[in-house]
Amino acid sequence: MENLGNLVSTTLRALRRTGDKDDEKTVKSFVNKFYFELCASIPVASLRRRCTIDLSSSDYSDGMWLKSNMSGLFRVKDVDDGFDYINRDRAAVTPDETTNLCYTYVPSDDPSFVGRDCYLVKGRTSFTSDSLTADYTGDYVKFGGESGYYLLSAIKTFSPTYQGDNLDSAEFVIRPRGTQKLVCLDADGDEVTDLSVYVDYWEYPQPLYQDTDMPLLPSTRALELLVMKEAMSVIGKRQLSSTTFRAEIEEAMNELRRMSPAPSPPQVARDKNNRVFTFATNIFQDR
Repeated sequence: MENLGNLVSTTLRALRRTGDKDDEKTVKSFVNKFYFELCASIPVASLRRRCTIDLSSSDYSDGMWLKSNMSGLFRVKDVDDGFDYINRDRAAVTPDETTNLCYTYVPSDDPSFVGRDCYLVKGRTSFTSDSLTADYTGDYVKFGGESGYYLLSAIKTFSPTYQGDNLDSAEFVIRPRGTQKLVCLDADGDEVTDLSVYVDYWEYPQPLYQDTDMPLLPSTRALELLVMKEAMSVIGKRQLSSTTFRAEIEEAMNELRRMSPAPSPPQVARDKNNRVFTFATNIFQDR
């Protein structure tokens, strides 16, 4: 396992560009680029979370908003009765299925707010903006061209601590495009608007800024190779066409996938509404 500093220095040594601050900054951007891509495609265990979504909320409108920093979805489960909603692609939902279904989609809505007067200092948990006057507590904000998501706890206060470069007159976006909504359907195909559900998902990581920052990956080998390939091409002006190198990247990716398997619930008998059979179930009635 390599931290950010080691990933950058190893790459620069291979390129014989040690000590070049511009190249160092470029390689750090490559590390974060591929780090986010890996965490978007692979359900890394350390990034798995659970939240509760109240479908009876007055905010419900063609579904409930999910967290903007959600990368992927594992499971949707009823809070009270414990049954699972079967996750479908929105286009695959048909009216003749007599079971509990759910789907997510990205609405065409604009972000909740876009400002262009953000002032933010490294190491702070608040920012200034004259244009932001409404309170979006509970939503996520992104700053400038930074890849991290920050949860608003007050109108201009957030967590975790921002560790990027200082920003002045920068753009910021609250609940950015790409944020998904969740819709749950009962056995009759009607939208559920009177229950709460658990949502198991994995989230995007925080960017790596400090040399001591460790990627939340069970292995950094794939990240190292992807960064090296990009740096060789962009900084070293060399195209890596070696089939051996490509095979090494694929092997490292497969290893990372094996080390981060998606959780699978136990296989138990369920009725047509996806509820688990119990000893109290009358097996002779319509199931």
